[in-house]
Amino acid sequence: MVNKKKNNFILLALFNIFLIVLGAYLFTMGTNIFLLPNMMTTGGASGIATIFYFVFKIPLGVTILVINIPLFVISFFKLGFKYSIKTLFATLLLSIFLEVFKFNDLLLTRSVDMVISSIFGGMLVGFGLSLILKAGCSSGGSDLLAQIIYKTTGVQSISKILMVIEFLIISALIIVLKNINSGLYSLIALYISTKILDIVFEGVNYTKIVTIITRSPQNIINEILNDLKRSATITKTIGAHSGEENTTITCIVTRPQISKIKKILRENDETAIMYITSANEVIGNGFKHI
Repeated sequence: MVNKKKNNFILLALFNIFLIVLGAYLFTMGTNIFLLPNMMTTGGASGIATIFYFVFKIPLGVTILVINIPLFVISFFKLGFKYSIKTLFATLLLSIFLEVFKFNDLLLTRSVDMVISSIFGGMLVGFGLSLILKAGCSSGGSDLLAQIIYKTTGVQSISKILMVIEFLIISALIIVLKNINSGLYSLIALYISTKILDIVFEGVNYTKIVTIITRSPQNIINEILNDLKRSATITKTIGAHSGEENTTITCIVTRPQISKIKKILRENDETAIMYITSANEVIGNGFKHI
């Protein structure tokens, strides 16, 4: 049992390292191939580094490391030693990759227009960042700051925190570089990167939480259990306006099963009330293994 746990720990550590390396490389590709040549950014430490690069000719990797020093100090106290060490590794790797992988030969062959650059740059940066976050750390900069806010406040979406921070940095890019086109295309790249982050890191809203308020619960419950092969939670409730007793059925289903739920209601209780919300991730029996 001890050896099995040790092996699992080693495999998990190696997998996390793989995610960090791949994420840093994809982030670098998105930045060096598509964003930096067009004076674009998705914000964060790389956004500030982009401004310093074009104004003072300071390499991106150097600026990113300097910016992250105070954030690492905060991270050690707020997010713990293990998280901070992995984040330090990811940030160092990213800074090195940004200087090593310039992709000059590829860039000299043909320039890519700004629309394509903003789309693919945003996709690569967002996917690379999400892999790093999946490994249980961050690449430093604004996503480290976002993780600190996420861990210490009640804000539920990392992507929304990042969106605000990045918007401020992109605004600074427009003002300092006096290039509104690069800033506007940067907003497109930012939007795409945060959407990719939502999909990979927080889920694709594949699962839905269905709540049904009905006076004829039995057939509905039976069909959910037997036809959909899903469980449900039953609660007796009282309508505030009518004062009558109802049954509230709550169940978690996949997106394709929504149409079947609607069919069940049409056949059994057309007066029922149903509302549907999205679940970013569901862990447990019938869904993702814990």
